[in-house]
Amino acid sequence: MKPIKKLSILLSSSAVALLLPSIAATAHAATTKVATGQVRAEVNGKSIPAIAVGNETYLEWQALKSFQTPYEYLGDGKFAITGGTVQGVVYQGNTYLPWAKVGAKIKATKLKGGGFNFTSVPVPHDYEIYMDKQSAPVGSPAPINVLVGDNDESVPHQPITLSVTGNAYFSSDQDKSTLSDYTDEDGSYIAAVDDSHAETVKVTASWKDPSGHVQLTTTSVTFSPASATMATPPAGDTVVASVPITTYQNAVLFNAQAGGSDVLLQLDTGAFEPLITKSLADALNLPNLGDIQVEGVGGEDDAYVSKITLSIGGTEFPDIPCIVDPSYSGVPLFGYGFFQDNGYDLLVSQKDSTLTILK
Repeated sequence: MKPIKKLSILLSSSAVALLLPSIAATAHAATTKVATGQVRAEVNGKSIPAIAVGNETYLEWQALKSFQTPYEYLGDGKFAITGGTVQGVVYQGNTYLPWAKVGAKIKATKLKGGGFNFTSVPVPHDYEIYMDKQSAPVGSPAPINVLVGDNDESVPHQPITLSVTGNAYFSSDQDKSTLSDYTDEDGSYIAAVDDSHAETVKVTASWKDPSGHVQLTTTSVTFSPASATMATPPAGDTVVASVPITTYQNAVLFNAQAGGSDVLLQLDTGAFEPLITKSLADALNLPNLGDIQVEGVGGEDDAYVSKITLSIGGTEFPDIPCIVDPSYSGVPLFGYGFFQDNGYDLLVSQKDSTLTILK
């Protein structure tokens, strides 16, 4: 199987650009030449709400369902579709999309009396599932990135199932050797596998693609014995906690524990307070201590302040101030504020594959 060209590794707070699908089509003017207004349109012979925007007909977003186009709604009239995003127009409380973007290839046929009937033109599909992974030492997370695609373009919001053999388990639950979820708007899904034994395990990902066929891929992940040595702290420092790490795609990943389960974290000294996903906050029943605006490369987001208790390398750190961002879906970020607020030093050893907190 050839790798999908666009592999999105979502292990940082950086925004991931999406490519719009290249659909060559002539714009069909609506019969009423107004900037925005209702026009006549059909999809497969059935009437559908439509408006005119300039010279182009925009169809109600439900046309995506009519053409069985995979999609995920991103808010503000924007949809992720196969291969990219499309910006719609919100008119009288409903969202409308350019007619040429609601399917892989759409044909417009004039109707008697004005307007158009829109139908899909059959196109060949080449669905595939791809998995990237990184082996790790025992006690450190082994990241798994799954990407689903069609003709080398990512497919959003697709149901996938992951399973792992041996003594390994997924980081979210120590009794969980399988999990089911949906890919994100980029067609990708990030998970992490843990193991308390030095062994090689198999990870399998399956996807029931839009045509109804199941796509499968399997990879091996090796957990090597943890380092018997620990990085030597600078003179005058004492070790507060030490934990194994995995370096993957320029990211430093490690496990903490909260609520009886492992929590996958990424060290991000560019962030201040730890940044937590809404799903993790809900699972741990983290409190909402007040709204806050956060700003990153993707713009401003509405978030809230909270606190989380983590055990790192067997040492408990209670009530760590954190930010919960409902729009963030990546790996939770462990920021520099934790070290600054507590007067801790940080030592990351690539040789020993350890992160050490010093005082």
